[in-house]
Amino acid sequence: MELPKISFYNEISRMMFAFGDSNVHNPDTVTLVESIVLKQLRTIVNEALKYWDGHILKGEDLIFLLRHNKIKMQRFIRYLQNKILTNKFKNLTSNIIDLDSDELPKNKMIEFIEKIDETGEFTSLSDIDEVKIERQIRANMMANELDEKKYAEFHKARCTSFGRFRTSLERLRLWIDPKRSVSFNQDALDVLSYFAYQTVAEIVGYALLVREDAKAGTDPFKNLHGSYYTNTILSASNRFGANEPETSKVANQPPISVNEIKEVMRRVHSPQAGKLNFGGSPPVTHYLFAL
Repeated sequence: MELPKISFYNEISRMMFAFGDSNVHNPDTVTLVESIVLKQLRTIVNEALKYWDGHILKGEDLIFLLRHNKIKMQRFIRYLQNKILTNKFKNLTSNIIDLDSDELPKNKMIEFIEKIDETGEFTSLSDIDEVKIERQIRANMMANELDEKKYAEFHKARCTSFGRFRTSLERLRLWIDPKRSVSFNQDALDVLSYFAYQTVAEIVGYALLVREDAKAGTDPFKNLHGSYYTNTILSASNRFGANEPETSKVANQPPISVNEIKEVMRRVHSPQAGKLNFGGSPPVTHYLFAL
């Protein structure tokens, strides 16, 4: 029996736009990113299977893989809290929400994180998530350059995900495991959807850094923190409202290229020599963007 052909090409192309790529994407680049995301998700599942009970892969089995990265764990907790609050707001007629309460919203996945959080660093949420802040700055700078029509497209792109609805989660499951060799519960699919989204975000962010490195040349000040947001890429002359349709694209920049993505992967798989591991090897998942 022939397995169904499933693709998230359209979703990934919109996500890449939302994270800073040109709105006129490079099809080959999107295809490459899609293959990377799928490969990494399957690797994540294989890692999680080391901790499962042999019956159903649960969200907790996947969350456990985040234990090596405090910032990403805190980012995931914030995602869970926002999702819980969103679901509560959908039922305002039957629920009273105390937004001033000191008690943070929880579900069983947050409770699991609290159990493995021996030092309290995961749930303190006190660390600054610089990567997320930079994504927000980039999105705000892009949004300020758009006319009403293009802003609507950008907003749609920012709302795109891998598993907004149950049908999308089922597609995601079949994409990752077309032979249905693993049983996933609902929480596991939600976590995988989140990991896939974060993987696209990380790849685009690194690709833009690769581009800035290429532009820097011998200028020692070119890559100072924040320079990406003030260079001519986002100048007023390059906004969406240009008369020529062929130049009406975000930041008037070329789409992220295949070579830029390949350079990202080269750097990820070939870490700088002499990296300190403090007496131990880095976790086997160190090259997985979501972790």
